[in-house]
Amino acid sequence: MAPSETIAVVDDTEGTRLALRRTLERAGYAVVEGKCGADALRLALDQPSMMVIDVHMPDLLGPEVVNRLKADPETRAIPILQLSASFTEESDRAFGLMSGADAYLTEPVEPELLLATIHALLRSSAAERIAERALQTRDEFLSITSTTSAASCMRCG
Repeated sequence: MAPSETIAVVDDTEGTRLALRRTLERAGYAVVEGKCGADALRLALDQPSMMVIDVHMPDLLGPEVVNRLKADPETRAIPILQLSASFTEESDRAFGLMSGADAYLTEPVEPELLLATIHALLRSSAAERIAERALQTRDEFLSITSTTSAASCMRCG
């Protein structure tokens, strides 16, 4: 894990934020916190490595926050884990995932499962970034090659 990885934790319950902060900091992550949906939207602009967002917050529900973040080109690539103590049915999880969350866990959650899920999301995100860079490099190469080939043909003709 790179020391530059920052996880934004957004939950309206102070005790939950504290517990998550301790678990994440012990695992070597930097943590920034928010208390509501508006905080989540603001924190996302700083491009954290990922976000852990409570489902039930006082101003915006987690799925609405996720929907907004995934609709914005600036924040759509940020992996999001939704966490809920109140919406724990299978249908709640399905709704959270359909709203755009990359994972959904219910509280109480064992620290090992939380960290394993976070590691998996960060690995997936890193793989996507590498694939995007490879495609971009390929496209640039093909663009240069086709321009060079066209110029060579003009000199020959």
